[in-house]
Amino acid sequence: MYSTKTLTAALLAGVSLWATFGAAEAGKKPSDATSAPPSATDARIQALQDQIQSLSDQVTDLKRSTSDQYSDVHDQQAAQPPPPDVKVSLKNGRPTFATTNGDFSLSIRSLIQFDSAYYSQGKAPAGTDFSSGTNFRRARLGIEGTVYKDWSYQFIYDFGGSGSEGSTISSAYIQYNGLGPVHWKIGAYPIPESFDDTTSASDLIFLERAQPTDLARSIAGSDGREGTTLFAYDDNYFVALSYAGDAVQDSAVFDEQQAFVGRFAYRLLKADGVNFAVGGDTTYVFKLPDSAAGANSPNTLRLRERPELNIDDNSIRLIDTNTIGADNLLEWGLEATGNWHSLYAQGGYFEFDVGRRASVLPDPSFNGWYLQGSWILTGEAKPYNPANGSYGLPTPTTPFSLTNPGFGAWEIAARYSDLDLNYNAGLLHTATPADGIRGGDERIWTVGLNWYPNSVIRFVLDYQHTDVSRLNGTGGDIGAKLDAVSLRTQFSL
Repeated sequence: MYSTKTLTAALLAGVSLWATFGAAEAGKKPSDATSAPPSATDARIQALQDQIQSLSDQVTDLKRSTSDQYSDVHDQQAAQPPPPDVKVSLKNGRPTFATTNGDFSLSIRSLIQFDSAYYSQGKAPAGTDFSSGTNFRRARLGIEGTVYKDWSYQFIYDFGGSGSEGSTISSAYIQYNGLGPVHWKIGAYPIPESFDDTTSASDLIFLERAQPTDLARSIAGSDGREGTTLFAYDDNYFVALSYAGDAVQDSAVFDEQQAFVGRFAYRLLKADGVNFAVGGDTTYVFKLPDSAAGANSPNTLRLRERPELNIDDNSIRLIDTNTIGADNLLEWGLEATGNWHSLYAQGGYFEFDVGRRASVLPDPSFNGWYLQGSWILTGEAKPYNPANGSYGLPTPTTPFSLTNPGFGAWEIAARYSDLDLNYNAGLLHTATPADGIRGGDERIWTVGLNWYPNSVIRFVLDYQHTDVSRLNGTGGDIGAKLDAVSLRTQFSL
């Protein structure tokens, strides 16, 4: 097919040729006209006119065709709907809504942990009876997302709990992310405190955290803690400084507790499937909650911890310092963690130093440590997350299915922990020394088997042995021995 430019040029050339030929014929003398037969001249003129008309018709047809094609394309474009303002995705099953310009997003979050356990008491203080049964340890539902790209938010409510723990806000905060590696958060949330603490509740390899880290985080951290945090991280380091008040679910007091919490982590080794990191934390409670009205209100604290299993509705604490008159509390800890492909290990040491209030007695101190590890039998590796400086859960290479061969991921794990809340406890059958505190020494070892059918569902089967050494005020033995078998069924988005 001829192009419009080609046909137009041919038409103009033909018209020019016809005009030139006509002018030449008109300028001839009569004698010249009689020298050529009239029929031949007329034939040439007619042939040129026919060619010009043919070219003109082709130009007209080409213009009409081009106009029709343009009209069809325009109609097709007009018939197509405009691109949507919101994109919807279900990555890993989590519903997420985001604007096409990236300014806003919203994701739905949920975590359900249904626990069941059987307790076998070999030895227990009088009146202590752990209750076998079931419990929704956590039943969380909420949202998180971004606002104008640089701001993020989260609101999660927990409908679960155990013992005195009732339904409450797990997190409700806003965060600014427009300062490069530096971020600022304010609201209620788990204050970053240690490797074990910043591991999400959905990513724990056992049902509960190790008892020393659980005690450390309970002082000025844990879920729903009100405060503000300035933190920074890149691919290798994480550092945070927080101001912390009371937790959302704490009982009302005259003046709330106030504390500073610091944390750092640094990844010393990063290779293909291999990581190694060290970290440290400190918590300084410079204002304990007032227990009465007035400027000279007495301030007290109490350190206590449950076994690493929270099924029992009575929330029994086998180790407990009872009330200590205090002005301040300093906690510090050191940890290390790492993985070599499917092998993972983590451990830490923690100390708790209490500054007594208006007392000539020496200040007591307590300590604890833990060591835990796991081996993923199916070969997956636990991922290290630099955004919070902790490990997550493995993603099964072949999710479990009865139609397509796949077994999910399988992991075996073990842990030993020791938390000593004794200070100058004295001897059996003797009264407590004047400066002594008989909080007890709790030693727990746990073995577990974890199954991850897919990235959303998992099952955690643990066997736990607890051994407590403790004296009462007159030196009587109120220690305990406890065995427990537990199973967690988890759904997490």
